[in-house]
Amino acid sequence: MTYKTKVKQALDICLQKNYFKGKNNEKAIVMYSGGMDSVSLLWNLLEHTEQDIHVHSIHIDNSEGRCKAEAEAILDSINFMKKNQRPFEFSSSVYSLRAQYPGGKDMTLALFQAMRVSSAISKQFNIVYTGDYTIGRDEGAEAQGVLNALCTNRRHKPIWLAPFEEMTVISLERSKGIHLSMPEELRKMYWSCRKPTQVGQGFVICGDCHACNRQETLRKSLTND
Repeated sequence: MTYKTKVKQALDICLQKNYFKGKNNEKAIVMYSGGMDSVSLLWNLLEHTEQDIHVHSIHIDNSEGRCKAEAEAILDSINFMKKNQRPFEFSSSVYSLRAQYPGGKDMTLALFQAMRVSSAISKQFNIVYTGDYTIGRDEGAEAQGVLNALCTNRRHKPIWLAPFEEMTVISLERSKGIHLSMPEELRKMYWSCRKPTQVGQGFVICGDCHACNRQETLRKSLTND
């Protein structure tokens, strides 16, 4: 089974378990960071479903200094997909907290903002998608609690799905599948580093954060294949 097939299978299983069919009457919002997971997820959703998709990115302006690097990756990858995939809507917002430490959890913020977007554009989503697969962890529980709280007075409550969680392989194999299931051009566009340094008009990865370590492990494995 190819990596592309494994990713499609994970997406199919995720939808079937939650009684979705991937049709255009299903409205979904994809929370998009411009990193490997969310870029691959969006590409595969556009490729393998007919869902009505709205993409939203949050530019997180904090002490890590990754906002500008991520913004460039988001713009490049979104433009590529607009040219090479079926139509979808896109919006963005800014979260700024210039404290000593980054503060808060990205997933909690993502689900909070997904509901804000829903209200702002008057669109009821059936699904909130994230590329990150933390639903079963402490951060996931906190984020799910936020989503539940925001839907207390809503008739319609969307379900949070992270399809890559259905890939029942070791972490490295999962990363390889996520990476290789998108076109080569997109693989060069996503951004992962949490603490980059700006040099001139470009950015240099820190090489030390957990995202950089994950990418380095992936790079070595792909080189050895």
